Amino acid sequence: MKNLLNIFILSVVILILNSCAKPTVVEIVQPNDDKLNCEELKTEIAEVQKIKEEAVFSKDSGGNYARVILFWPAWAQSLHNADEAILAANDRKHHLIKIMKKKKCKGAEKLEANIKDKPATTTSVSQENIAEQLKTLKELYDSGDLTEEEYKKAKDKVIN
Repeated sequence: MKNLLNIFILSVVILILNSCAKPTVVEIVQPNDDKLNCEELKTEIAEVQKIKEEAVFSKDSGGNYARVILFWPAWAQSLHNADEAILAANDRKHHLIKIMKKKKCKGAEKLEANIKDKPATTTSVSQENIAEQLKTLKELYDSGDLTEEEYKKAKDKVIN
């Protein structure tokens, strides 16, 4: 009987953890990005922006308040998932804008200015999250998507 109760409790915990908000985490660099034309790049940026907005909404949804009351680890996991999705969306957007600039697409500078004007909205920054951000920045720098100056500025921003 005790084993059955333990199995039931474990099942409930797993069910609650799986009910965490799981916004879409986009792949920052996709295989055919360089083959997209200017209009396709703009469309892709708009799609990434929608995904980011959904992730921001999931952080502020009423479901998160219920998770805090009922089971705080699920709430923490939901916030972490949303933060990951927001960071990935921001990185993808930067990547696509960089391609637009290489292709001399109209409006690339305007899109870039809009991103710089809006600071990233992350509420919980853990050591693990900082390490992930630094790793992503290093990958972007190594792949040539970030200049040395951009890399250093972004790295200092993450660390500070």
